[in-house]
Amino acid sequence: MRIGIICAIPNELRYFNLTENPIQKIGERTFYKGTHDKHELILVQSGLGKVNAAVVSTLLIEKFDCEFLLFSGVAGGIDPGIEIGEVIIGDSLIQYDYGTLKNREMLPFRPGSIPTGESKNEIEYRLAPKIKRKIKASLPNVRMGKILTGDVYLQCEETQKELFEKYGAQAIDMEGAAVAQVAEQFGIPSVVVRCLSDLAGADSQKLSSKFLNKAAKRSFNTAQKILNILL
Repeated sequence: MRIGIICAIPNELRYFNLTENPIQKIGERTFYKGTHDKHELILVQSGLGKVNAAVVSTLLIEKFDCEFLLFSGVAGGIDPGIEIGEVIIGDSLIQYDYGTLKNREMLPFRPGSIPTGESKNEIEYRLAPKIKRKIKASLPNVRMGKILTGDVYLQCEETQKELFEKYGAQAIDMEGAAVAQVAEQFGIPSVVVRCLSDLAGADSQKLSSKFLNKAAKRSFNTAQKILNILL
């Protein structure tokens, strides 16, 4: 299977086995070839944010004929019951910053739908049931959870609490749901793996590079296990 591997930053991509020379540069993004057992991998560092994630996801599918997208990286935790260092596989993903802002409250809508009236479509992108069953059977100790995606680096403890109360999510990132949206539109599966590198509150600015790398490595290790499951 040809699988597209996406990471947002160099700390996340460095653990994957890349070929020394890039296979192609498109725009500002450089794509590499790798392997994992019988899988052919196309790897890319997307950069931060939903647009960057959507661009490379589309290119992986359209230009490189990838049949599956796998995102691996770090995230902020918003569930007070989950420890830093825990890995979350996105069972559902929400673009929490898409919708209608009314009376100082964001009313979420499914991305692409007209955000007026009441939302008639499910706002979440969900992990494919067949893949979910396979992962649960092989990795019973890895937590499945809800991931929020938005173009905001959250360093506000009050907002962290509000988002948890509103959505009951476990993690927050800047790319995951955009990858899921593109994959869904092209009819291919995707998985988003995140390791919590910080709590998405006021102290997240104190994140050390040492722990960032440790969290990225844990996400990579889980991603490797998922690649084995897909064989």
